[in-house]
Amino acid sequence: MANVVLPYVNAYQSRRRKYFYYRRAGVRLRIAGEMGSPAFFQSYQEIHERFERNEQPRPGIVPGSLIELITRYRATPEWAQLKPSTRKDYEKFLQPLEDDFGTALVAELDRAAVRLVRDRYATRPGRKEGDGPIPSPRRANKTVSMLSILMSYAIEIGMRTDNPALRPKRLKTGPGYRAWTREEIQTFLGEMPEFRLPLLLALGTGQRGIDLIAMTWSSFDGDVIEVVQEKTGAKVWIPCHPELQEALERELTLRTAQTILTTDTGRPWELGSFQTAVSKAIRGAGLRGIVWHGLRATAASWLAEMGCTEREIMSITGHTTAASVSVYVRHAEQKTRAVNAIAKFSARALDAKRQRRGVTSVSENGEIK
Repeated sequence: MANVVLPYVNAYQSRRRKYFYYRRAGVRLRIAGEMGSPAFFQSYQEIHERFERNEQPRPGIVPGSLIELITRYRATPEWAQLKPSTRKDYEKFLQPLEDDFGTALVAELDRAAVRLVRDRYATRPGRKEGDGPIPSPRRANKTVSMLSILMSYAIEIGMRTDNPALRPKRLKTGPGYRAWTREEIQTFLGEMPEFRLPLLLALGTGQRGIDLIAMTWSSFDGDVIEVVQEKTGAKVWIPCHPELQEALERELTLRTAQTILTTDTGRPWELGSFQTAVSKAIRGAGLRGIVWHGLRATAASWLAEMGCTEREIMSITGHTTAASVSVYVRHAEQKTRAVNAIAKFSARALDAKRQRRGVTSVSENGEIK
């Protein structure tokens, strides 16, 4: 049987194993499967046909660079299947990586390089000239997470054999979005009454802004609101709090659109416009240190303070892991224990004070203590 010579195939020895790559036009792609197996020939054929159809990186991109990897990742079916909001969120981190580290060679990235990327985005420039840098640990951590996704894809297409961005040391981010206090809520309602329904909807359902503006009247049956979350795709069934129910029934008679929340012109909100409007409203009410998303934390905190379990809170907010809501339950339990502890301490102090004054303490069953 004659040997079949496959063009553009190169073999590489790593320890005791041999790997085969399709190398062409400065691009190296790993061929899946064992040499000579059906999986090997299928993988080779797919890669070869891509090049024959000229599905190569666009001119001007350095072969093997991070910008090439990002370009190819954006062209994958997986990228196309992401929700538009997820792609938009990913782009917040892909574009800076492309701009700042695009010429870096993917094969040469190591843990030290990952740390360099993380530290590069650990701060933002000050708002004004002369201001010091502003810490941004969340941005740094999310950028590394994005880099890890890219490195996993690089393994799949043969540009790497490992993921140097997997499980790195992350920067501490603090408690996250702060819940609103009752005083802040009252101040906001007093200064911005036109945002009463959005606020009640946020507190009553615990949903993200993107899900609030997508809620339709058809999803409200008079007692319950059904929500399909944009981020997770989870379907959440939420009975309405009486105050929210009353507000919705009143608004139902005045509705001008299919969506429950509308602009002042009666049109559905775009997410960017809604975020801008509520941010301006918060500042206009004279409030600082809080954001609209903090109302989601407020809703979860109130549920925990009412004695709800983690699973019960998750059934309303749509969180997918208990770890996401456990902080609210722990905080509520701590507050309850602290109140009970001080109550016992105060009772003991009161008894001691009575005894010093010669006053006898009598228990509920009439026994003298």
